[in-house]
Amino acid sequence: MRINNLIAITLLTISGLSSAKEVIGIGEYRYGPDTPQNLACELAEERAKENALSKFVGEQIDAVIYGSCTNETCEIQRDTINSVKGYIKSISNYSKRTVEVSGYTSCIINFTANVLEIKNPIKLILNEDSYNFKENDEVTFRGLSNKSGNVAVYNYYNGIYRKIYVQTIATPNKEFVIPYSNRNKIVAVLPAGELQSKELVIFLLTENAVDLQDAYTQIEYKNLLSRIPVHQRVVVNRYVYIMR
Repeated sequence: MRINNLIAITLLTISGLSSAKEVIGIGEYRYGPDTPQNLACELAEERAKENALSKFVGEQIDAVIYGSCTNETCEIQRDTINSVKGYIKSISNYSKRTVEVSGYTSCIINFTANVLEIKNPIKLILNEDSYNFKENDEVTFRGLSNKSGNVAVYNYYNGIYRKIYVQTIATPNKEFVIPYSNRNKIVAVLPAGELQSKELVIFLLTENAVDLQDAYTQIEYKNLLSRIPVHQRVVVNRYVYIMR
């Protein structure tokens, strides 16, 4: 997507915690000779944490599909984004082992996690579940928030989060419109050489002002969310379909 003029076109909170539960977390990371063992085991531990959280509170997965079509031939790439609504309070019975298999080595982490489910006090509601546009259509988003703050809109495509708009929500429980000014326009634009595109638009609402970059990789975006107190933010994902 692209914006004319100055602009172009998951989720944790800690304010409401349910009772804790002990869950077994298991994570494995396979690596070769070019990857240090300590790094592989750190990645295995992260997978074990995600495994424990998803067992207790469930997992939300958004699939992002990119299509590049010429006549009847299409090349499809699929990415997934997942977010778990939980918090690990403590870890016990931690064990680490490595297993050598022909061609690679695995680091395997097991532990017992004391997990709390997290409930989010911030509600961000959008008027549409998905958005359909033709190329060069002007794009408008409408929604409602029960909190004041700032909502940043990112377009996730090809593994990169790109900022397309930031707007202040001054009055809770009153409909907001993005973009709010006629001086700025959000325009749906297809990636070069494509006839259609299915993309993800991310709405990040924060109660306090946050310094935001124009673009993030997946890891950088995850780190961004981890730096914002979990009771002061919420994320809503929506699909955007663009056709020629």
